[in-house]
This record gives sequence, structure tokens and C-alpha cells, in this order.
Amino acid sequence: MGFKVIVNESKVKFSASHFLKEHFKCSRLHGHNYYVSVEISDKLDDNYFVVDFMELNDKLKEIIEPMDHYVLIPTEAKDIKLIKTQDSVEVSTPTKKYVFPLEDVCFLPLPATTSELLAKYIHDKLKELYKGKKIVVKVGESKSSMASYEE
Repeated sequence: MGFKVIVNESKVKFSASHFLKEHFKCSRLHGHNYYVSVEISDKLDDNYFVVDFMELNDKLKEIIEPMDHYVLIPTEAKDIKLIKTQDSVEVSTPTKKYVFPLEDVCFLPLPATTSELLAKYIHDKLKELYKGKKIVVKVGESKSSMASYEE
């Protein structure tokens, strides 16, 4: 695969809060401005594209928009219990308890909301759309710290 398309612009980002249940500092509720970068490699199609830049930007925004300005809650985390009511969710860890308005939460089918797993989550969504292409997704919590996922 000799051709690669890279989307790495400041508009491809989302802001969200989260916590990591067993980290000494990040177990506290906190937020980030997450930056997302995507590389897709493949042969050129009939239009001489790997993928259409505009389409990729639109698809990427569809994936990250549901996370933007929400509290990210991992639904597959061990030792995290979720109790949903009609308008709220109670999130309990072995040491803490949070109650959030349901409309402020984004549930993700992940064991944790680390940048590494967010990169894999976005990768897997893109892989459904761009089968057979090599995809690399990077998610950064700052301009200098990024996690990457590729198959």
C-alpha cells in the first residue's frame, strides 16, 4: 500500500470529561480537549483517491460528535456499577459515587475511557466504513500526548 490519506486538523476534536477508576490522579473527574488524527492507507480507487477527504471528515465528525461535551462512561468496566433512572445515572466505583443527568452522559462499550481505548473505538467505527483499508487512529489529550491504534 503506497498511498496514505492523513486527517489531522484542529477541527477534528471533542471535549469530554471522564475518570479512570484506579489511577492516583486521573481517578478524579476531569476533562480534556481530545484531538483526533486518522491515517488511511490503500491503493487508489477509480477516482484516484484512497478515500475522499470530505467524506472522511464527515464520517469522523459523526463518530466523535456523540462524545463531545459529555461525561464518558465505560459500560464494560470491572468494578463500576451503573444504575440508570429515567433522568439520571448513578456511577459507583469501589471508592466513589457520581450521579449525572442522563442527558449529559455518553455510554461507551469500553472497559475504560483511556485515550488508547478511545483510539480503538474510533478505529473500529471507521473500519466498518472503510473495509480492507489500513487505518491508524491517534487520540491526544494534549498536542504533545497521543495514543495510537492500528491493526
